[in-house]
Amino acid sequence: MAKPSSRQIGILAGGGSLPREIAEGLAVRGVGVHIVAIDGEADRQLDKFNPTNVNWGQIGLILSSFKSAGCRQIVFAGSVRRPDLSKIKPDLGFFRALFTVLRLIRVGGDDAILRAVIGFFERHGIEIVGVDQVAPELVVGEGLFAGPGQIREDASDIGLGFDVLRALAPFDVGQAVVVSDGRVEAIEGAEGTDRMLDRLMAARQRRMRERLALGRGILLKAPKPGQDLRVDMPAIGPETVRKVAGADLKGVAVEAGSVLALQRGGLIEMAKTHRVFVAGIAAVTPDAGGVEQEPFRSTADGITLRKLGRRAFSKSDAVDAIKGGRLLSALGRFDTGRGVVVVRRHVLAVEAGEGIGDLIERAAGLRQWGGGLFARRKGVLVLAAGRDLEQDMIAKAAEAGFAGIVVVLQKFAASVADSAISEADRRKVFIAALVGEG
Repeated sequence: MAKPSSRQIGILAGGGSLPREIAEGLAVRGVGVHIVAIDGEADRQLDKFNPTNVNWGQIGLILSSFKSAGCRQIVFAGSVRRPDLSKIKPDLGFFRALFTVLRLIRVGGDDAILRAVIGFFERHGIEIVGVDQVAPELVVGEGLFAGPGQIREDASDIGLGFDVLRALAPFDVGQAVVVSDGRVEAIEGAEGTDRMLDRLMAARQRRMRERLALGRGILLKAPKPGQDLRVDMPAIGPETVRKVAGADLKGVAVEAGSVLALQRGGLIEMAKTHRVFVAGIAAVTPDAGGVEQEPFRSTADGITLRKLGRRAFSKSDAVDAIKGGRLLSALGRFDTGRGVVVVRRHVLAVEAGEGIGDLIERAAGLRQWGGGLFARRKGVLVLAAGRDLEQDMIAKAAEAGFAGIVVVLQKFAASVADSAISEADRRKVFIAALVGEG
């Protein structure tokens, strides 16, 4: 045990093993730890550190607890679910921070939310530090980390996967994709990596029963360029490797120095048992001229959203539609992405070969902020081609509660069937065409 230090690090603890692993590592080095644990999220194994337990609404208690413990630096650690606003128990600090809370509800994606949270704590004199600063031993370095050692033959799929992640970066989507023999097989949306692997596993098992060929495939994971790793560093663990093996994938490649390895010993053992490689790959900066510019930038760039049916769309719907159109355009050069669901600028799900029906079903099961007034948001289904605008898809989108359906067209033309427009009107969802100049 190291000599005790006067330094005191705070941990705002969500779910999973990460908060405990950080706390144990700091304790070994003699650094003091004070944990504020989120009710319903944090692991009970943190009880040995005598945490302060709080509800999401107790913002005042969160701040005062860290300050009373002498914490000038805190680290955010662990998974959190978006809080149900109807169930929080606000304290006075919550109402004093009400303007910030309302901003968090209105912003469009995880990156924007996290930036706002960081700003809130820093305005109260508390520095946010990254996990890599307080627990560098948890970060995956460059080279083979676990499992079989031959990965040169997978360089092409690894490169493609990181290219796709870079293309997705401006849209604040997920941090992981799966590539198999040059084909994008899955894209992480709001559901997270584990649930993406679950659906991939189910899809691959169906294909095996149908005797369809399967490549081994690789899971790629990396932060988005410019992502603030202090509060949102991607992570893998034994369960990731188990699910990768269950989907009959070959390995996991992550951006070296930017991804955490949780439960390190268990991860290494799982990789060895299932013969799945885990490797850290040095980040590659793309050439400035090598990334195509998307035609769907903003309503000022010659983009028109045209109403096709009787129901009108809102200004918020138009913003969602343009974001969805830009995302599909960015994915076009990878020959993937037939559709996307966007809710108030937040990308819920992206199609990557599974079909529009599965996309709708998956997005319908995801939510941003639950409860009360904010449960009424519906979102937009954006399709890359009119051929996917079938009556059964319109029915599914309506049943899922989406506000409308948008078809991306390069030039405005009567390429959306009258029967589809009539069905959308009957189902009480708006239908529109997003028209570019390409």
